Amino acid sequence: MEAASGLKRWIKPAAGLALVLMLLAQLQPAEMRRVLESAQWAWALLALILASLANLACALRWQAIVVKFGQPLTSPSAIMLYFQGVTANTVLPGGIIGGDVWRTLGLSRLGMAHVAAAQSVLLDRVSGLWSLSFLALGAFLILQATGQSLTISAPEALQILYGVGILMMSLSPLALWRISPKLLQAALSSLVISVLSQALTIAAFCCCLLAVQAQFSLPTLVLLCAGIFLAAVIPASIGGFGSRELASVFFLTAIGVQAEAAFLGSVLLGLTATAQGLLSLPSWLERERDKRNA
Repeated sequence: MEAASGLKRWIKPAAGLALVLMLLAQLQPAEMRRVLESAQWAWALLALILASLANLACALRWQAIVVKFGQPLTSPSAIMLYFQGVTANTVLPGGIIGGDVWRTLGLSRLGMAHVAAAQSVLLDRVSGLWSLSFLALGAFLILQATGQSLTISAPEALQILYGVGILMMSLSPLALWRISPKLLQAALSSLVISVLSQALTIAAFCCCLLAVQAQFSLPTLVLLCAGIFLAAVIPASIGGFGSRELASVFFLTAIGVQAEAAFLGSVLLGLTATAQGLLSLPSWLERERDKRNA
């Protein structure tokens, strides 16, 4: 049983490493070096600031959901637990414990029922996906209203499938209402800050792409970020790198972004999370030490 559990723990980072190596094998090392040598690192610094603000907003979104569940949770506690979760996801690639599980256990230690704690974390994730779909729909409407051509080098069937998927994501709260109006109310309570958090994350990604001098249309990028960030949820990553990079290359090359720039821009975005995880590591270690001494 323990051997199976240990093997399962390493499946996600192994899959992520395989994806990264597969991508690197398809890219041109000389071109990647050229892109890095001409990178504008001021954009990367701005990306770090925006990504940190995005995670701060995510922590407050999660707090609003938890409070709606009837569990008292102060802003400092929510921020601490959320950034400790970032540390678990990015700095501990072997997966001692995942960030979502860490937050769930943190709420349980504060006296919240385990099932309700897990529901709050899941709803926090779902709220983020809804917000991405809303932003994607808004970007599509802007493209239509301004008469900008949506040039995507992909089969029309895939484009239609992507559009249908975004529309279904945006309408998914209706399904939640049928399951539990209480859960829908909890999700809606954080909708504004959820949209803000995703907008900040997209802005950070834009800065990362600008750092490697990628050329793109902002509304088109916002439209495709829903697919890129949704792919990042797939459990195939090592320290946060893997499925997001694959999706970035897949989606962004379809709109004319150089594959090497798309890959490096995604890696830079991942490094903003790694930096935040490292800054939160002392807090994570202290909490882990307190848990063992209890």
